[in-house]
Amino acid sequence: MRCPSCGAEMPENAKFCSQCGRSLVGVPAFPAPPSTPSRLRAARWWGLGVGVLLLLAIAFVAGTRSKLFTQLQVQRPEAPSVLEAQPPKLDAPSVLEAQPPKLEAPSVVAADAPNPPPKHIIDWLEHLRRIEQRRQRMERNIAPVMSMLVQAMAARAAAMSGIAQGDIEKAEADYQREREKLRQSYQQRQREWVRLLRDFQSVPPPPECRVLADTYYAGLSQYITTIRQIEQDLVEEDLGGLTGLLGSAQSELDVRFARADEELTRVCEQYGIPKSFSIGAQGSELFRALSGGLGL
Repeated sequence: MRCPSCGAEMPENAKFCSQCGRSLVGVPAFPAPPSTPSRLRAARWWGLGVGVLLLLAIAFVAGTRSKLFTQLQVQRPEAPSVLEAQPPKLDAPSVLEAQPPKLEAPSVVAADAPNPPPKHIIDWLEHLRRIEQRRQRMERNIAPVMSMLVQAMAARAAAMSGIAQGDIEKAEADYQREREKLRQSYQQRQREWVRLLRDFQSVPPPPECRVLADTYYAGLSQYITTIRQIEQDLVEEDLGGLTGLLGSAQSELDVRFARADEELTRVCEQYGIPKSFSIGAQGSELFRALSGGLGL
């Protein structure tokens, strides 16, 4: 039982409350607690919630049995879904399709790599080198002509001695024999000079070497003309004409060959070709040797 005054629990047969001392005679054992307004409101809301849930359950069961939910059709949106939509088309090309920009300046590889010399220029310069080597070699071969001149002059002196001794026929025969050798040598060299000039003209120069070809041809032609005149004076024993020829031709030939050599240097530098030979390098030495030989 409970004490109605303090609410303490007491034995069922207790007469007084051991806590507050109130008499417990006539107090029922464990009476029901008095109801309060809050408990009534909670019970009312709880009953209302249970009723709503029951109504929803009844409506769901009824709708399922009448196939109302299964007959509802989901309307398809007019616009395509995100997965079906096509990507937008751009007017400009994509990064992968776009071409790299073209630069006006040459690339590093193209700028560093030098252009090889034109082959047709190299071939013609090689032809010119062979012609010049032949000219210098023929130039050195004039020494035997000088020797033959000395022999002819010695034969003439012997002839004059033979005439003085009365052996005129033998002295004249020896002299004519030496002159004939000198004449035949002169004619042979004439053919060689003509062949040299013809061989030089047999290979047309490229446009890049036209000035060089014309300059060299002018010097070579004058050189051949001078050599022919020298040899003719030697054959005819015209020492006076030979001396005057050497004095006038020396400077002119030097100028022409120097111009040709300068033009050769310009062509080689312009096209990056090593200059492997020079033009007219031995001409001055030749004529100085001839001039010195006349004193003999």
